[in-house]
Amino acid sequence: MKNIILYLTLSIAYTHYSQTKSYHKKDEKEKLEAINNYFETIVKDSNREVYIAQEKLNSNLTLEIFEQKFIQSIDLNGNIEAENHLFNEKDWKKLKKENQDLPFQGDKIWDTDKYWDKNDFRYSKTIFESMNTKRGFESIMEKYKKYDICIFSFSEPMYYQNKKYLVFTNLKLCIAGGNTFVVVMKKMKGKWIRTHEAFNPNKTY
Repeated sequence: MKNIILYLTLSIAYTHYSQTKSYHKKDEKEKLEAINNYFETIVKDSNREVYIAQEKLNSNLTLEIFEQKFIQSIDLNGNIEAENHLFNEKDWKKLKKENQDLPFQGDKIWDTDKYWDKNDFRYSKTIFESMNTKRGFESIMEKYKKYDICIFSFSEPMYYQNKKYLVFTNLKLCIAGGNTFVVVMKKMKGKWIRTHEAFNPNKTY
């Protein structure tokens, strides 16, 4: 009898572990799909060299920008309107509880222990470089002897409103300056589509 109970207990535990692992893999796949679906809308040439920060942006940056409630909706035709309903305090607190990273210091918005992998992006000519150096973007330009390149940085996508949306920060840094905002994606007809963008009008990163 004891052996039967032990077997059933182990069987239930293994089943739960397998299901949890399966859900985690599915979530990771969806997050990468969202990043790639978005990236393909801003860099349309898949054979072009693209530079990406190998460190993931700190998720607190996403939370900080999103909390400002400066959000605009973007339809499939590119029309932009102010959005007052996407941000919800209860949902935002849940987002923060589940995804908060260690606080970043000063301008160190890149995590040092979370990295993108070359297999995460579908582009064949993806070049990863570290932004956690003393000279950051400057040293990358000098390394490749190119002064017209841009570096793209992304945070880990986070589910929002019970997996209805995925949100992440996109930072595009060029010699002329940078542009930082939160991208909001929603899955429609089997594909993740950008539906909103959020900004912090009072701060540049």
